[in-house]
Amino acid sequence: MTQREIIKQLLDPYDSSQTECDGMTRICHTVLTNHGIDHQSMFGVLTLQNQEIKPHFWIDLSSGERIDYRAKMWLKGDNIPHGIFQPQHFPEVIYTGEPIELDVLPPTLFEILTLRCDWQQFQQVETVD
Repeated sequence: MTQREIIKQLLDPYDSSQTECDGMTRICHTVLTNHGIDHQSMFGVLTLQNQEIKPHFWIDLSSGERIDYRAKMWLKGDNIPHGIFQPQHFPEVIYTGEPIELDVLPPTLFEILTLRCDWQQFQQVETVD
């Protein structure tokens, strides 16, 4: 199994977390750190044509690959990267940023961020009299 396949296997299950780019990057950083996988958390701007997402968080790997599970959350259009990818495969999507240091999430916070919630159960149901 390649390192890319290992990372994908480790991180894909958290794609369904109800987090935005900062939370998902913290989840990925925690998992990668706990598995001894070299990586760099990044903070900056994501741009596609006239769309600019600021601030944005992602992870760069020493292999040159990038991890971003939330670009599709904000960018509109075709050929938007998702998961683990080679940035050169998405030349129109521009990442501009700098390295940041993130703490590994404590177990309780990690668990909270990765909970699957059915938000409909929390909505008030109107009753008809």
